Amino acid sequence: MSNRVEPIRDKKKITAIKNLLKGAGKFRDYTLFTCGINFGLRIGDLLKLKVGDVKKPGSDNGIKDNFEIKEQKTEKLNMVEINDNAKKALKFLFVRTNLDSSFNNYLFYNTKETPGTKPISRIQAYRLVRKWCESVGLTNLSVGTHTLRKTFGYHAWKNGISIEVLQKKFKHNSTSTTREYLGIEEADVKDSYHQVNL
Repeated sequence: MSNRVEPIRDKKKITAIKNLLKGAGKFRDYTLFTCGINFGLRIGDLLKLKVGDVKKPGSDNGIKDNFEIKEQKTEKLNMVEINDNAKKALKFLFVRTNLDSSFNNYLFYNTKETPGTKPISRIQAYRLVRKWCESVGLTNLSVGTHTLRKTFGYHAWKNGISIEVLQKKFKHNSTSTTREYLGIEEADVKDSYHQVNL
């Protein structure tokens, strides 16, 4: 395989990263990883998210079911669903920080600044993703910030979401671009026959 960034295909490794970050009290990182693999956003769009994007206004202060953003690259609107695991991670972050004191606070904040006032950089996010993957033994995987987005797409496809739907989600021009983007390999195609087994 080429040096292109790959998804995390092994669900056990995904769980291991979550447990590692949560156990170490890395609340921001745990939430960044969990939302990254569940939202399917490009890293630039993920890092610009603020508390107000995901938190309901009003007295209940719950987490929204979805939110809409304008993508930086395409300038198109993208509706993002907040699934149960992402909601749990966001609640976990808010309970352990005072980040939700302002709807203008960045979710994935730079810890060297006043919490919430400045997001982490793409370079910092890249270093974090590499560190997380290496920590759970994913040393032969070509990783980067797109690993989070590709992990979302790969597992959505494995769970039966069609390539056409994912093409629309990722705003790709063709399904072949989406297949290549997600790193769908011959072994995955072969495995799909065993999954059907009629």
